[in-house]
Amino acid sequence: MENVNQTVINDANTVFEKKDDKYFGYKSRFGDIVIGGAYSYRFVVHYAKTNQDVVIISGDVNTVTTPVCTTLEERLWKPEKSAQARRDEIVEMAKVDVENLKAYGKQSSRSTRLGKMTYREYYYSVEFKVSSNKRKVSALIYPIGRLGFISGRPIHVGRAKAAPDDCFNVHIGKAIALRRALGLVVPDEYLNAPQPAEVRVGDVIEVTLDSGEIEKKPVISLKAGSLNAHLPGRIIQYPSHYAKIINDSREEVGE
Repeated sequence: MENVNQTVINDANTVFEKKDDKYFGYKSRFGDIVIGGAYSYRFVVHYAKTNQDVVIISGDVNTVTTPVCTTLEERLWKPEKSAQARRDEIVEMAKVDVENLKAYGKQSSRSTRLGKMTYREYYYSVEFKVSSNKRKVSALIYPIGRLGFISGRPIHVGRAKAAPDDCFNVHIGKAIALRRALGLVVPDEYLNAPQPAEVRVGDVIEVTLDSGEIEKKPVISLKAGSLNAHLPGRIIQYPSHYAKIINDSREEVGE
């Protein structure tokens, strides 16, 4: 049985190892998960729905299983779930992804010398540069030396920019930029996240007035069918169906 399980592991594209309620990256043929990085069951189920040959090594080293969607998970991921709910889950997935990648802190570097390809591992530090106005995020990777000092120049840079018609979300942007900086695959969910359909406190909205003037303001409160946004020296109320959400990062309100 052990040989059969080892064959399954060897043939799998991606392997997670289950420890308590966490799933740790064990193997990735595509380089799109962090080896040693911790993931939730929800992430593993979602990953397995969009990738082939994914297996789990359970607490018993002689047991290998495939991700099984429980009734709860099926409800969480069923296609008919609302676009807003799917976007919320993708944003949470991006937050966890960024924390895992930052915490891992190792990256392989390739170099060719005397006709031989060599690899070395180094620890790295991540810095993000965010421009909400330009709707873009940059991830800068700095190597950390043996004495713990950070290099003055980044060795890898990844960038992400929202398309003109897309709502900007800094958490999705950070995940895309960081994966690009590390040379990892960017999940399709990040690149094609549904647009927000529900205005919330902290969102930045764009409203076209009757005069044709366009205003971009943060939402400070909500009422049935309308919302309030800041204007210089006063608060103005808009019908919610007039508003286009252009930024749903909501970092200022702790989300």
